[in-house]
Amino acid sequence: MILHPDCKPKLRPVEPVPGHEPGTIGVRDPCFAAGGSQVVLSLTEPAFFILALLDGEHSLTDVQREFQQRYKQPLSMDTLTDMVTHLENSLLLEGARFEGHYEDLLREYRAAPNRPMHSAAQLGLDGAAQEMFREILSGASPVTADPLHADIMALIAPHLDYPRGRPCYAGAYAALAGREPPARFVILGTNHFGLGGRSSVVATGQDFATPLGTTATDRAFLERLEARCGDLRRHEYDHLGEHSIELQVCWLQHLFGGENFKMVGFLCPDPCGPTGTAPGDGQGIDLAGFGRMLGQAIAEDEESTIVIAGADFSHVGGFFGDQRRLDDEFLAEVRRRDQAVLRRIEQGDAAAFRACVAEGENPTRICSVGCMFTLLTALPDAKATILEYHQAVEQSVQNCVTCAAVVFRR
Repeated sequence: MILHPDCKPKLRPVEPVPGHEPGTIGVRDPCFAAGGSQVVLSLTEPAFFILALLDGEHSLTDVQREFQQRYKQPLSMDTLTDMVTHLENSLLLEGARFEGHYEDLLREYRAAPNRPMHSAAQLGLDGAAQEMFREILSGASPVTADPLHADIMALIAPHLDYPRGRPCYAGAYAALAGREPPARFVILGTNHFGLGGRSSVVATGQDFATPLGTTATDRAFLERLEARCGDLRRHEYDHLGEHSIELQVCWLQHLFGGENFKMVGFLCPDPCGPTGTAPGDGQGIDLAGFGRMLGQAIAEDEESTIVIAGADFSHVGGFFGDQRRLDDEFLAEVRRRDQAVLRRIEQGDAAAFRACVAEGENPTRICSVGCMFTLLTALPDAKATILEYHQAVEQSVQNCVTCAAVVFRR
């Protein structure tokens, strides 16, 4: 790689992690699990300063000058170009090298027979999966499991691992147990690690394979929706490492058999950032517009559809950076905040729901705002009932994730 002093390298988004050595700052690609760089950098403060200047606006000469002004010592062009070359080789710079890497991954993903499940063993799905699901459902209260209505339009269920999310998985999926499946399920998930996670809705045309079977994606429905709102598969590879949809697919395969329904999965961005519901990179459809078009496509289709949002709520405790202990007082505050958000869901007001979460910059880190906002936008007339609320607390690691089970009826 030959670098000219006037070139303006641009660093891809990175996130802080602990450095390898005392006094260093660690950074990594937040998309490491979805085709991004696997390299973790451990930087001194001056090196971190250089990284911050690689914004596509500063030339290498500009970086030299800024460094000299700050540290009162020169930065040789050879040292700077060596650093930029290392970043390029580590897939941490925007440009042709990373784009080629991602295109190769995307091509391989699309050529595979299906979208496989990588987390089956750690979720307890490598053996008696059906027995595990039956046992979880046995804990559903009679109120949530009975009566069974054919007018269910949507659910909110967790995307926690099954043991921690057990009460809310039971509450949500007991509402479907024993009924005939619809023609399709639209499953809305959270894009935790993918390249499209900060910007746009991401769909996939791949079928979903799990230890319980393979479920076909309804590509005809997806193509009809894309005709309304444009290409939704630009970052399709994001689906490979994402768990929020596949956790729901396993439940549906348990209840109905994988071949007895079709599905379409969408990963939804967070609408609480600086661009709101607009795509963060300026490309793709506004999330509110997508929700409306999804609702129209469902309403106009002769085949029946149920929408499921695989959604967790608050993430609190020292594990997530909070300074407070997970004592009764703190957990009660989290419950009150979650309940305020759930009231907006019961009211069916997507805009008020988003505003409620965003207030105070989402202080309890509700991670699934996008998929729940999309559900509320797509089905504005559905009547929501809160079935369960649960706080999964692990005191040993100061980790608490909350979740809920919500059913929406006509």
